[in-house]
Amino acid sequence: MEGRGVLTNPYGARTAPHPTWTYPARALWLVVQATLWRLAWRRIPGLRAGLLRLFGARVAWRTKLPGSLRIYFPWRVSIGPETSVGPGVTFYNLRALTAGSRGGISQNAYLCGGTHDYTRPTYPLVCKSLTIDDDVWIGAAAFLCPGVRVGQGAVVGACAVVTRDVAPWTVVAGNPARVVRERVVAGPGTP
Repeated sequence: MEGRGVLTNPYGARTAPHPTWTYPARALWLVVQATLWRLAWRRIPGLRAGLLRLFGARVAWRTKLPGSLRIYFPWRVSIGPETSVGPGVTFYNLRALTAGSRGGISQNAYLCGGTHDYTRPTYPLVCKSLTIDDDVWIGAAAFLCPGVRVGQGAVVGACAVVTRDVAPWTVVAGNPARVVRERVVAGPGTP
């Protein structure tokens, strides 16, 4: 708008929005993630889960984690048993990121726990938790916005942009993600 002058100053934002101890811990994690994490042989169950546990994560031993998984703060991650994470997934978890049991997070999904408050002149960082309940499937290249909860048994379609909570046992797709149907799981013996 003309005549208003400069209204924003992104350089006025806090340069260190997290507790001081997290910066050296994150630096160490980046070294581990670039070396041991990538080299950890996936055929040895629990090896990557063990590395995450060393950094304070609550991760079940029976969890599949690829070497290309990128995690911002491992000590804020909780993953239940029998959950599988695909290659190229990013956990930008500036607050807690919880993934339940028996779920799947497909390749190149981006779970985003942070954004900026564009209504303030300094664009301060806004950090929110992400929760994925049990039996959820997050499709390939899906994007979960900060603060979202995906209810039990829900399915997030490929490339969906989830801006709001997803109700349990629903299938969502699109940008923004909308409910397309209810998820019904066939019983045993059903083809």
